[in-house]
Amino acid sequence: MANDEQQSNDESSNSFLDGFMDQGSSAPQSGSHMGDDFEKSVIGKNIKFRGELIGNESLHIEGTIEGTVIMEGHNLSVGAGGELNANIHAKNITVEGALTGDALAEELIEIRRTAVVKGNLTAPRIQLDDGGKFRGSMDMVDTDAEMKERINEFKEKLVHPSLPPRDAEGVTKAASSSSGLFSTSAAADYAEADLEAETEA
Repeated sequence: MANDEQQSNDESSNSFLDGFMDQGSSAPQSGSHMGDDFEKSVIGKNIKFRGELIGNESLHIEGTIEGTVIMEGHNLSVGAGGELNANIHAKNITVEGALTGDALAEELIEIRRTAVVKGNLTAPRIQLDDGGKFRGSMDMVDTDAEMKERINEFKEKLVHPSLPPRDAEGVTKAASSSSGLFSTSAAADYAEADLEAETEA
């Protein structure tokens, strides 16, 4: 009898979770590489960002970004409500919203059926779903050497015109002591540096 109750409870919990996932969960689709990351930052639909965005973890964007986005070695996804007017570089890129700019991925670029993309795409694999709108060029690289060459060429496109150039270590050179660079993984360091600058003044 106890076993029957346990089995009944397991079945009801499974059906509840299945229904939850089916009824509008915004979790990434099973075929997407975005599901591999547990640490992921989210830029909400009411956020507008302009400048250079660099992160050391995966990022999902539902807001508006203008400038450059660099998530090297990590995944980047643009939700159906997201709008990017930016050149972007990430390990895997999934676009469901709007992207105007060039994109380079180390593994895969996915253009979903709801996406509108205008720009040049570079990746070993590029997937364009039926219904997705795309205008630009696709460069599907074959070898690791070719990929390194494309990454080096693409770095020139990843400098926002309103910001000073970065040094060899990727840090933005700025005239003042406060940096023009914002990293999603270093927000606390940024705040501490700002506080120290105010104390010195």
